[in-house]
Amino acid sequence: MAKTTVKKKGKKSTKIKIEAKPLTEEQIQEFVRHYNEHGSFPGSKIPCNMTGKLTTCVGPWMVKKIKEFGGPENLLRKYKCRGAIKAKKEALKPKSQNKKRREMFKSLKDENKNWDLPKMTMEPPKPMTDVDIAECTKTVCFRPDIFLNNDRYCDGCEFYSVCSNAHKCLKPIKKKK
Repeated sequence: MAKTTVKKKGKKSTKIKIEAKPLTEEQIQEFVRHYNEHGSFPGSKIPCNMTGKLTTCVGPWMVKKIKEFGGPENLLRKYKCRGAIKAKKEALKPKSQNKKRREMFKSLKDENKNWDLPKMTMEPPKPMTDVDIAECTKTVCFRPDIFLNNDRYCDGCEFYSVCSNAHKCLKPIKKKK
């Protein structure tokens, strides 16, 4: 551990510069002793136990983390940085569907198969006859906007006379008393 002693104004503590790697048992004991004497760790950073990445550990964040881990020694032994936690979660996740699809398409592409696709015509659509409309409206309403906006009645629909939908209906006429 590379130590550099730097005197700060008004304080009698030494600042320890640490390398970006997990702490040894000796270093943990030294950090805990320093914390018990001065109320803070030597230096302003602590390393992650998985990656060794240094994280700034001062002020309210340090107090919160020490409470969360149950003491300064547990914090130094068990602390994992955000990046390490994220990497661990990513490693545990199953392969995503997108990767599986890409692999499937790559295998299909590699096989060099000839596919029989129907030829598309570039003609404008032909107008529908009343028979075609009647056949299509057996399962689908051509004007759901009219049907839904009129309390589920077909008043005002231009296809009413040829529609064969089971939900086709007109508003009942109210009798005057």
